[in-house]
Amino acid sequence: MDWPTAMVCGAIGGCLIEAIVFYGRVSEWRTARHEARARARRRKRLPSLREHVDLPADSLVALTRLALGGIAGGLFHSQVIGMMAAVAVGASAPALLQQLGATRQVQEALQEPGAAESAPQRPQPHPIGDGLVLGVAPAPGEVPAE
Repeated sequence: MDWPTAMVCGAIGGCLIEAIVFYGRVSEWRTARHEARARARRRKRLPSLREHVDLPADSLVALTRLALGGIAGGLFHSQVIGMMAAVAVGASAPALLQQLGATRQVQEALQEPGAAESAPQRPQPHPIGDGLVLGVAPAPGEVPAE
């Protein structure tokens, strides 16, 4: 998929998630209004939409999620096959980009030159997980330590 299309689809995915979040907040508001009406037969103050939606903050989060969705779509455009996959990448953009930023290669690339060599090496867990000592995988044909 070309990167501009992937970016647009990713941004749509980000907007889709924000629309779902907004729907949840509006539903909470509706429930609060129904409860307020059921409790008080007299016309008392009903909860306002402002109590459930903070327009400046929610707008900024929506714009950020739109941008993150577009960025994720652009970054992963070569791995994405189809528009629905690009929308899914955009919808999961914050988690994808956080995990991408947590990888060792990205962290080392962002550090100052020479800082990676002087930093103490911590044992990294192996993806297999079972029977590993200090995160070191057994040699081929070797039985893992108990």
